Amino acid sequence: MKNLKKKFTNKFIGFICKKWLLIKHYLREEKRLNKLVAKEISEVNIQRIKILQVTAIVINVVLIFSFTYLFNPVTVMEEKWRNSVIIVHLVSVAVVALISLLLIINRKKANPLLGARIIEHLIIVYVVSFGLAIIFVDLPRTTNIVPFLIVCVVISAFVLRRPVCVVTQYLISYLIFFNIISTNETDSMALITNCVNGSVFVIIGIFIGIILWQTERNNLLQKRKILEQQNKLESMAYYDDLTGLINRRKWIELLNQEFERMKRYNHKSSILLLDIDNFKAINDQFGHPAGDRILQEIALRVKKQLRSCDRIGRWGGEEFIVLLVETPLEKGLDVGEKLRNEIENLTVSFESHRIMVTLSIGVSSLDCEKEFFTSYKEADQALYLAKQNGRNRVECYPQDTLIPVT
Repeated sequence: MKNLKKKFTNKFIGFICKKWLLIKHYLREEKRLNKLVAKEISEVNIQRIKILQVTAIVINVVLIFSFTYLFNPVTVMEEKWRNSVIIVHLVSVAVVALISLLLIINRKKANPLLGARIIEHLIIVYVVSFGLAIIFVDLPRTTNIVPFLIVCVVISAFVLRRPVCVVTQYLISYLIFFNIISTNETDSMALITNCVNGSVFVIIGIFIGIILWQTERNNLLQKRKILEQQNKLESMAYYDDLTGLINRRKWIELLNQEFERMKRYNHKSSILLLDIDNFKAINDQFGHPAGDRILQEIALRVKKQLRSCDRIGRWGGEEFIVLLVETPLEKGLDVGEKLRNEIENLTVSFESHRIMVTLSIGVSSLDCEKEFFTSYKEADQALYLAKQNGRNRVECYPQDTLIPVT
């Protein structure tokens, strides 16, 4: 019996520990997800606060006008009540105006996230204070606590906050509400009713706040996931997995954009066709992983030598293509020679091997009066000449394009 009791106790403790670990993991994951969307939700809150400001100003102005010109108090108590209500709404207008000013100032800051969070807290304090002030003013005439219900709904609907913050803000609001009611309400039945109703309003507000937070957070995470998938698909469609360079399709797209600029500004550019010498022999001798490493190293080195406006892409196999923007043929040859020299001095380390590589480069001019296919054929022909003339060379086509200076 003693062993059975000990076994049961151990199982129960194990069950409790397992559940606690699950809860701990869940809370940690919730905290991580909440942090991921903190910035976006602050931006959503700012947009909602702007709507709330306009709504509050309209309500305040209408009620100030109504109590000032349309309500005629009969007794001294009614006049005192009316003046108190007007003062509360005037203070509300001033606070909303101050928050509007803070929003304008915060928008001009380099990092507005901290300011946005401060404004969120101010809005919550404002809404709670305004609702409780109305209840305090109304208590001598009525036990109506509808303003507290409105407060609970408004701060849930207009300011999205993490569940822990939601619970905290509602508990604090209820404690203040309970203190006001218990201090000023003399009827015990009305006091109990108002306290119970107030607690119901708080529970409703907490559930609304948590549901809206979870919904908005899930929507933002879903949008982020869709955007990541779109970026991944775009990367697969336009970028070479091995070298990280743009592929032929994306390069042609960028070339077409450059053609439009060339037509507008009437400038010339150059095309470089790069081919790794004896690449098949390298693959046969050292293996395809070595060839992949060489492609990556060459792509990295060549890209570093180019300007940010130039476009380099993997054309296929061991070939790369470069668009030198606003670069005439003479300068294109100079760039080609610089690239050839850079790779000639490159030694690629792979496993225990040190592999020397060279490039053959064909250069042709590109202008708006000539189709790309014609320029590409010329660059390809120049590349063929570089191979024929011994490799590790830069050639242009046709050969008589450049006239020597005498």
